Amino acid sequence: MKSHDPNQDQQALLAFTFRSGLWFSQRLTPLKQSLCSNTFICVGGNFLGRVVTRLAKERSAFLRTLPSPLRFGMVLVATAVFFCRSEWSKVCAAEVVGAARQELRAAKLPADEIRVRLKIIENVAALKAYFPRADGGRPETRNPKFWKTNKDGSYIPIGKPTEAIGDLWRTVSGIRCSKLSALVMIKAMVDVADEKQLAALDEMLQGKVIPNGLPKRGVGTLFSKPKPKNGEVFQLAELLPGDEVWFENPYFDLIDSSQKPKYYGQEGHHVFYIGGGNVMDMYSREPQSIEDFRRTFLNWKSVKIAAETSKRKPRAGEFQIKAVRRLIFPKNNS
Repeated sequence: MKSHDPNQDQQALLAFTFRSGLWFSQRLTPLKQSLCSNTFICVGGNFLGRVVTRLAKERSAFLRTLPSPLRFGMVLVATAVFFCRSEWSKVCAAEVVGAARQELRAAKLPADEIRVRLKIIENVAALKAYFPRADGGRPETRNPKFWKTNKDGSYIPIGKPTEAIGDLWRTVSGIRCSKLSALVMIKAMVDVADEKQLAALDEMLQGKVIPNGLPKRGVGTLFSKPKPKNGEVFQLAELLPGDEVWFENPYFDLIDSSQKPKYYGQEGHHVFYIGGGNVMDMYSREPQSIEDFRRTFLNWKSVKIAAETSKRKPRAGEFQIKAVRRLIFPKNNS
């Protein structure tokens, strides 16, 4: 008589859970499509996906000590969310792009410009990047097959710059938001370019730190920087989906000069306007209302330290859009 192996029970349980999770995720697809029209639910679903999927991946001692029914339930949910998450993100991105398309058409923009602006939004949603170094974070990194550092420690492309830029959407990289937002817009240009336009871009960007190594950091050749209609702050009515916008952190200048180097990168933040009063950060890659995004600054350490030393109480409304950068949209030669 064969002895009973408890590991076989566990393997059978996990196999059944995996199949159940896959079935469950397939049944959720219609629900996801209807729920993703709600920005709050879209963001919440992706956040839940991150949390539960991570729990499933981490085979911690804590999980192994749970009773089998509870462990089964957690793994079932984790497996379902694991399968749902990528599809959920795609559905939400499609909803965002669809709404942006309607807003751009209502603004009566040329079809070529609408196409590129929508590519910008798609590229923000598909990035694989993290924010490096600020407040002791991870270092700046890029794929060494496509990028190398110059004598100043800045990254320049190896080979064709347009191919190096494309690789940023296939591998994880750490790039500050000012450079990354420029690369997002150039990637949209690459996506719609013909062979002649690609060759011109490669020639322009070859051996350069992008965009810092370009004349005026690309303003006038690749980008335009409009002025606010009134005063120093851009209003919502002045923005179009696909605009890169910069929120100023007014508390950065209040930090003691000896501490500022620790918080370089927190002078403000570059994000993209996606329409409907919403923006998308390149690192969280989830839609937020402008008001909600302003509130995220209240959690920055640079803001907390400056507020403490200056005895001020920060308000979300203080973090205003002080700059807009737009791609100079290529004409379709076809």
